[in-house]
This record gives sequence, structure tokens and C-alpha cells, in this order.
Amino acid sequence: MLLCYYAIVRTTLDIADEAYHIAKAIARDQNRSLGRVVGDLIMQSARGAKGASIEMSDYGFPTFRCSRPVTTEDVKALDDEE
Repeated sequence: MLLCYYAIVRTTLDIADEAYHIAKAIARDQNRSLGRVVGDLIMQSARGAKGASIEMSDYGFPTFRCSRPVTTEDVKALDDEE
């Protein structure tokens, strides 16, 4: 069985019109695809978060690093908000 971990993923995003127009302008000005610009902006945002980062594992899955451990209380608090 052949597995491909580095395939390009196509998806539909529902984003605000203003965000779309900004990303489209960046793509046009830098002569890049809209998808590449949106992906790069997401990764820049993730790297800019204090103490947090997103990296790809050797198996092609994203791994998230936080500035502190996520506790059971954190999860329960988020569950209660819903």
C-alpha cells in the first residue's frame, strides 16, 4: 500500500470579504497563489503567538506546542462555554 503524506489539500474556506480582498491583493502583488498566501499567513500567525508553534511531524501531521500544558480544567471550561 502506497501512502502519500505530502499531497496538496484542496478545501473551501468561508472567510470575511475583507480578509479575502487583503489576501488576494498580497497574492497579486507577490505573484503567488491565493492558497499559498493564506497558508503562509496562517503559519506566520501561529509562529507569532507567544510560546506557541505548529510544526509538521515526520508522518505529515501537524503538532502543536503551547506555552503551557493544557489541563483537564481548561477542557472542562471550554466545554461549559458551549
